[in-house]
Amino acid sequence: MNKSNGKRKPGRPKATESPQTMVQILRTASFLFMEQGFEKVSLETVAKACGLTKASVYYYFSNKSILFTECLLFVLKMAHDSTAAIINGPGTLRERMQTVASRHMKNTHVDFETMMREASLGLSEEQIAAIREGEGMLHVVLQHAFEKAINDGEIIQCDPVLLSHLFTSMLTVRNRKEIVNDLQTVEQSASDIVELLWSGLAPR
Repeated sequence: MNKSNGKRKPGRPKATESPQTMVQILRTASFLFMEQGFEKVSLETVAKACGLTKASVYYYFSNKSILFTECLLFVLKMAHDSTAAIINGPGTLRERMQTVASRHMKNTHVDFETMMREASLGLSEEQIAAIREGEGMLHVVLQHAFEKAINDGEIIQCDPVLLSHLFTSMLTVRNRKEIVNDLQTVEQSASDIVELLWSGLAPR
């Protein structure tokens, strides 16, 4: 009889026995990175926020660059899936763009490109490429929706790739307090952005 059954692997922290631990670390670390940026977050910070030991975090993510990369891929995958569900769902394109804009702008986070510049020195070329690929998939979802709208005559002929990047870039104003503040809500700003963009897209 094998007496080793049921025993933990040597060196494995007790806290990691829960199958939810890795997801907990990813969710918590993702929130911290998106709120504070790359430089201010450490594995120790993540462990404390999760209520885990530092060894428990290291069990799944051996260094900060690996954790950061996995967190961004995790966040980008969620953004991709939620955007795809909305932009390919019911309603007019304008209505769907409004919903995407509102959802995106309600999530407070640091500027993505600023965070990537902070992290770039600590990331490998492969890690940066993986993050950029994840980011690109989000633009592809929007691009396909815009292509369909062009073919259906819902919007004018234009470059759907450019339009997808323009749309997501406009949503980054969420971080500007002079635009989103006590007097101008996220919903109002999202509506204004789509209205401004739509004024150039609507068929004449």
